[in-house]
Amino acid sequence: MRAPRPGIRRPLKNPLTLSLSKGVGVVRQAHHERALTVFQQPIRSKTLRLGLAGAVTVVLALTSPSLFRDPSVDDRADGRALASISGRILFGHAGDVWVAEAGGLYPLTQGGRYWGQPDWAPDGTQVVLVGWGQNATDLFVVGEDGSGLRQLTRSQQRRLSDNDWIFSPRWSPDGGLIAFLADRSTFYPMLWTMRPDGTGPRALLQPRNSLDAVDTFAWSPDGARIAATRFDNATSQIWVLELSAPARGRAITSEPGGAFDPSWSPDGSQIAYAAREGRRTVIKVIDAQGGAPTTVVQTDLARSPEWSPSGTALAYVALQGRDFEMFAVDLTERDGRLTASRPNQLTSQFGVDATSGLSWGP
Repeated sequence: MRAPRPGIRRPLKNPLTLSLSKGVGVVRQAHHERALTVFQQPIRSKTLRLGLAGAVTVVLALTSPSLFRDPSVDDRADGRALASISGRILFGHAGDVWVAEAGGLYPLTQGGRYWGQPDWAPDGTQVVLVGWGQNATDLFVVGEDGSGLRQLTRSQQRRLSDNDWIFSPRWSPDGGLIAFLADRSTFYPMLWTMRPDGTGPRALLQPRNSLDAVDTFAWSPDGARIAATRFDNATSQIWVLELSAPARGRAITSEPGGAFDPSWSPDGSQIAYAAREGRRTVIKVIDAQGGAPTTVVQTDLARSPEWSPSGTALAYVALQGRDFEMFAVDLTERDGRLTASRPNQLTSQFGVDATSGLSWGP
């Protein structure tokens, strides 16, 4: 067990944050989190997009659904870390990346930039993460102890209109590639890959139309497929893309309110995701080939399901009071049907970045 770093002060709670990607961040957060139609057409001015993004952040924070405590959650304990977990979970908090481990919380980064969207390398020795700059984002790699920070991309350009937005880096299961979202050659973000040293960037997808975009995604355990949130002028759904022929991907969900935040089970058989149902967002699990999904978490607003390395539990973030907090459920299969335990609360009165995602490593 790694002990929390000494001398760490308790940071202030963070507000709901908003990731930006040439306007798609505005649309996707309004669509996913609040089911609001903010803009009917793409926003062509980058300066206008950035200003509107701030306004939408305020709207999202003020239009949250129920702010009452969920009675189904076991939150009888006090303190910031309420339950011990197996392994380590990366998450965002107050502009830094934090680690939840064995009932304790400690920061991996401590300022310098706004950090988020971390992902463990397969061997657990490194973390890839996003660092926000001035009107641009870049990818970095840091050691598991917070040392050896290296910048992989250079998104800041001389002209504002040439800046890139890069998000959601995810290591391939063999550690040979990092997939990420970028708008380098498209208006909305598409899937890219590069080597862990930042070389060899390659676009995996080309947009099908002017509104086509990809959001959060996850590798399959064998590294041959990617489950991705994809949408154009309709609600987002979970698509499965074969890396050998990504243009021939197909949707495996048909959620009327939209599906997003996929996470592939360690055995490759199932995909967890968040689904919008009216004013609620629930967590569901579906066969990786498609079919009828099973709802495993019922709450007002949930995001970022993440499988445990053993495949027997799911972590996720959910709104509780004025902050998002981290929870986990144990999963069992009975009579051919997946069931979840009562949620265990992992953080309390701490504040987890709802858009930063989770990464659960050994």
